[in-house]
Amino acid sequence: MGTMTSPQKRKGHAAELAVVKWLRAHGIMADRIQAGTHADKGDVTGWPGVVIEVKDRKAHSWHGYFEQLRTQVVNANAYTGVIIAKRPGLTDVGEWMAVMPVKEWFELMQLLEDTNK
Repeated sequence: MGTMTSPQKRKGHAAELAVVKWLRAHGIMADRIQAGTHADKGDVTGWPGVVIEVKDRKAHSWHGYFEQLRTQVVNANAYTGVIIAKRPGLTDVGEWMAVMPVKEWFELMQLLEDTNK
């Protein structure tokens, strides 16, 4: 995996903090998860059973991200996970991308459908 340089770490931390701030502004008690204190369980807390992984890169490596997310979901004993990826040039977290496997998105949609019946 290699080590991250300081500017990359700072950029990643800034993106994580932006996500936390955005979620809190929308009523979610989110917080950053401190790296290195446990098995990787994602970057941000927000909902029980949901792993949130934040990415701020110029070029995204989706295959690697999804492998990492699967491991984090297992480590956290979570139900699902989502990758929040910063879109270049956009500072509004609400305009970033939330990406998850289709089967998990489908399960989420079915849950929503069930609650609306």
